[in-house]
Amino acid sequence: GGSVYAIAVDDNYVYIGGYTTNKAYKLNKTNLSKVAESDGYGGSIEAIAVDNNYVYIGGATTKKVYKLNKSNLSKVAESIDYGGFIRAIAVDDDYVYVGGTTTNKAYKLNKTNLSKVTESDSYGGTIYAIAIDDNYVYIGGYGSNFKVFKLNKSNLSKVAESDGYGGSIYAIAV
Repeated sequence: GGSVYAIAVDDNYVYIGGYTTNKAYKLNKTNLSKVAESDGYGGSIEAIAVDNNYVYIGGATTKKVYKLNKSNLSKVAESIDYGGFIRAIAVDDDYVYVGGTTTNKAYKLNKTNLSKVTESDSYGGTIYAIAIDDNYVYIGGYGSNFKVFKLNKSNLSKVAESDGYGGSIYAIAV
């Protein structure tokens, strides 16, 4: 029903979100048949991540992270307003990390209730990509001379930055 902006997968399902329907869909991995769909997000879904029990979505207009029950995509919790469009989400065992436009910061949210734990300094432009490992959060995007910033996972302080990439960074993997 519209453009797909975000995809995440687990062992059995594909989760998608995008524009026009403004809903998250759960698809069977075998034949891509629709298993469930969320209620409307209120704007385009531009970022999605999954863990063992939940799907986390964020995007435009609403500017919040929604935590959805993985089984039927019903909303369990929502975050405060990020202050801009959410363009990137990553999750670990305890936290959700988001980035996007306007604030141009990474937020660390408590996974249980999506309350904000801390935020980074401004990236200097839109954050389009976010990745995490055991100790660090990596962000990239548009602005700040197109660099990757390495942030301390505990307090999101900047530890290092890469040389300039020369263009927008839309994906990061670690």
